Amino acid sequence: MNATTTAAIPRKRKRVRFSLAYWFIAPAVILIMLLAVYPTFRVIYLSLMDYSRRTQEVSFVGLQNFIDLLGAPLFLRIFKQTIMFSLFSSLGHILLGLLLALAMNADLNRKLVSACRAMILLPWALSPIVVAILTQLLTYPPTSPVTKILRAFGSMAEFAPLASSKTALWTLTAINVWQFTPFFMLMILAGLQTMDPEQHEAAKVDGASGFQRLRFITLPHIRSVLLTLSLFDLVTTTAYFDLIWVTTQGGPVRSSEVLATYIYRAGFLTLDWNRAATAGMILLLLCITLAAIVVVIMERGQE
Repeated sequence: MNATTTAAIPRKRKRVRFSLAYWFIAPAVILIMLLAVYPTFRVIYLSLMDYSRRTQEVSFVGLQNFIDLLGAPLFLRIFKQTIMFSLFSSLGHILLGLLLALAMNADLNRKLVSACRAMILLPWALSPIVVAILTQLLTYPPTSPVTKILRAFGSMAEFAPLASSKTALWTLTAINVWQFTPFFMLMILAGLQTMDPEQHEAAKVDGASGFQRLRFITLPHIRSVLLTLSLFDLVTTTAYFDLIWVTTQGGPVRSSEVLATYIYRAGFLTLDWNRAATAGMILLLLCITLAAIVVVIMERGQE
């Protein structure tokens, strides 16, 4: 009888601890439900409905909102601009981050490397809003130092890349690359510093050139790091909003408009929630597709 009672005590304690665990994680689960799960299903619902402002009636239209939106030339142009902004920003982040990480990982003077690393990390420490305001000041002709330098040399040309429909998107892409490349450099540098230096020494003895060591030793070692960063970067830049909205608000003439600013404009400025929800679902599907492509590449590399 005593043995049975003694054996039952630990079980009761385990049950109490198990139930307490649910209470501890309940706030986080509720918060996720309110901020992520419910809004997602709400957006899906709105994308399948149509709200008439004239009659104030809500009707189910299925995929008609998607058909109408994908058939609009302006939306297709904005979709293309989103792909271009995301792709070229990600390429710039990874390639420049890799080059800077290789330079920081080289056998150079430690004080020089520390000073350069601090200067390179400075743009990443700035808020995107601060970067956007600085960009406006640098590209606004009356306050632009570039315009003043051109005037000092007798040129009447004005430096206003954000005011041109041909250069606005590329200027924002370059600024995005400048600001966030330090983060990718830091992550790649962390991967490079986990390498065994004896591998490079053995390759040098065997007569391998610097490019061959980079191709057959360094890049395979940090391949998973590069792919993980690519996955993260493609998703975040596809839904990027801050810099573009503060600097150009998608202008001039929608030349720098991306899906994130389009959704904000449709939802909060024109109050067309069905169109905003439909565009949001297309953005979500685009992010999932890009993430799936990177995951497939990662899995093939592990085989």
